Amino acid sequence: MTTVTESDIKELKDLIIAFREDTNNRFTAIDNKFTSIDNRLTVIETRLDEWRTSIAKIPDLAEKVGELKNWRQIGLFFVTAFISSIFSGTIGGVIGWLLRSGKA
Repeated sequence: MTTVTESDIKELKDLIIAFREDTNNRFTAIDNKFTSIDNRLTVIETRLDEWRTSIAKIPDLAEKVGELKNWRQIGLFFVTAFISSIFSGTIGGVIGWLLRSGKA
């Protein structure tokens, strides 16, 4: 072979080696990122497992809040009826209206 061909082959060989090293470095960086993401997901899964019991209680709490709201409305009805029976119809109606416009 001629020296030109040998130098060209050496240059191509060096380029291939440099490309391979660059590719290996990029794959290593990507692997490190995947490892970091995997660690973060593990932390998130652990937190979700800890919160799972609390999250499962939300429908029960919502039902209890609904029940309390119903009892409040029932209580307000009886208070209004009691006040209306004590006072005349107009004053009792106004007092009931004021009670209902509060936070009922």
